[in-house]
Amino acid sequence: MTTDRGEHGSTARTREEILEAHQQIHEVIQRLEEAPNLLELLARLQAFRSLLVPHFADEEAPDGFFDLVRAATSRHLVNVREFEHEHGALLDELDALAERARACLAGPVAEILKQSAELARRVRDHEARESALLVDALYVDVGGQ
Repeated sequence: MTTDRGEHGSTARTREEILEAHQQIHEVIQRLEEAPNLLELLARLQAFRSLLVPHFADEEAPDGFFDLVRAATSRHLVNVREFEHEHGALLDELDALAERARACLAGPVAEILKQSAELARRVRDHEARESALLVDALYVDVGGQ
């Protein structure tokens, strides 16, 4: 997201690019908030991170959004520094959340899925033995009537 102020309309184009990127992030945030389950949340967190990393890098790059603000006015320097610091903190928090989701899927959720599969296997076995009993009782003992 570089700005060549010698090029006509570059600041307006940069502003449009920034607003478009922020709109895209807003849409991904909404999908993140609406994740219907832990697996989908984890997938959406990964997609969100893939969007945020280059976005933050563009903002922090030479001639990026933050340099644009610094060049325009000095009264926002404190805000720019805060945003730069928040970038790292937000990515760290996102990574920690994703790790907790993976741990949950590998731990409690995996155990519940394992128990569910075992229960399904036991019920399937039970039903098969009942079917075998029915076949034996009706076709062997009764004579297939």
